[in-house]
Amino acid sequence: MKHVDIAIASSSVIVTTGLAAILAKLRNIHVTVKEIDPERIDEQLNKLKPLILIVDPLTIDAQKVKELKSTSPSRMFIIAVYNTALPVGTVRVYDKTISIYDSIDTITATLSQLLEEESDEGQKVLSQREKDVVTGIVKGLSNKEIATEMNVSVNTVMTHRSNIASKLQIHSPAGITIYAIVSKLVKLDEIKSQLPI
Repeated sequence: MKHVDIAIASSSVIVTTGLAAILAKLRNIHVTVKEIDPERIDEQLNKLKPLILIVDPLTIDAQKVKELKSTSPSRMFIIAVYNTALPVGTVRVYDKTISIYDSIDTITATLSQLLEEESDEGQKVLSQREKDVVTGIVKGLSNKEIATEMNVSVNTVMTHRSNIASKLQIHSPAGITIYAIVSKLVKLDEIKSQLPI
């Protein structure tokens, strides 16, 4: 069972306590709910670092949501809980939306989608050191040369290569090269000299 920290920021006691009660009933997801004072949201988010923040758009406006996303030290999904239609421009700011009229099943499905996105992202994101190894592979360097360039052991490079293959499901230097070009880790001009004529 997945454990998720969720924070709720709303000036409405009914919305906050109602959501907390519904979230406590969710199946397959163990939730820890924290209420956040909208007036102290920055300070409390820095302390709590929830994976999911549920906000009332009437309390926390779209501009503040953009600011929270850009300044958050870790990945945080933001869900709007609404009771009337939201303008399209406002809806785009949020990762998901839920209505106060949604069923528990709908809310569970919404949270499950976010958790799947989060686990997919976590598996596919390369660390900076793994990106350095990819760049070395694309340049045609051996494990020993990559290790020397990065100032690490050959075993560390081999571990990074294994993690890269696992995360990306790419197991050949040619595949890694294509990934590096598409992901803009290297420029085509940088590797042209190593391409067969």
